[in-house]
This record gives sequence, structure tokens and C-alpha cells, in this order.
Amino acid sequence: MIKATEFSHVAVRVTDVEKSKNFYEKVIGLKTIPRPKIKIPGEWYGIGNNQLHIIGGEPRATGIDPTGPHMAIEVEDFDATKAKVEELGIPYLDGAAMVSRMTPEAQRMVGRQLWIQDPDGNVIELRQSSSS
Repeated sequence: MIKATEFSHVAVRVTDVEKSKNFYEKVIGLKTIPRPKIKIPGEWYGIGNNQLHIIGGEPRATGIDPTGPHMAIEVEDFDATKAKVEELGIPYLDGAAMVSRMTPEAQRMVGRQLWIQDPDGNVIELRQSSSS
């Protein structure tokens, strides 16, 4: 069994990042939090101990899409989680290749990640923060 430790964030896809930023900041009253400098448009917001990530762009054609709507769950042990996912034969996307192209600061912010899908195709990010 994977050992979840806490809820991390929810990510939603938006068609117009600026329009969505205006909504979340001026209507909902959210405040931005640091986000790594990556080529994917978007913004991160803090909500208590959790986060909302808005991600701009078009959906991928097929497969697990880490830039699309997903929920992220912190796990106790990333390596044990990945081993369990493999043992169960669950298809996954490992974030190691994406993270390796980021700056060291961005890598610390992002942590270690892998994405799976539930039986209905909802994407779940299983992650361990660099500080964990």
C-alpha cells in the first residue's frame, strides 16, 4: 500500500492564464506563491497548507497528462511508492526526465513526482517534496 502523508495541491487547466489569474486573485482573493520558472504557463496559489495550480495550454492527445487537471498527494517514501506502483502493474509517468531539465532551485520546488490514473482516468500525482 502507498503511504500518503498529506494533500499537496489540485491543478486545473485554463485556456487564458491572465483571465484566470484575474479571477483567482481578484474574485477569490488568492495570493500567489513561488513557482519554478518553467516553459508551461500558469500560476501557483496558496490555500492554507495546500495549493491550487493553474496550468495554461491544450490537453495532450493521449496518455497520462501531468499538465492537465490532477490532484497531488505527498507520499512517505517516493522509492517505495514507485516500487509499489510497478508491482501492481499500474502504468505511470515518472517526472524524473522533466525535472532533470530544470534548474536546481526548480528541482527543489518540484520534488520527485510520478503520475498515475485512477480507474476513471483521473490523474493523481504521487510526490515527495525535496524537504521530505
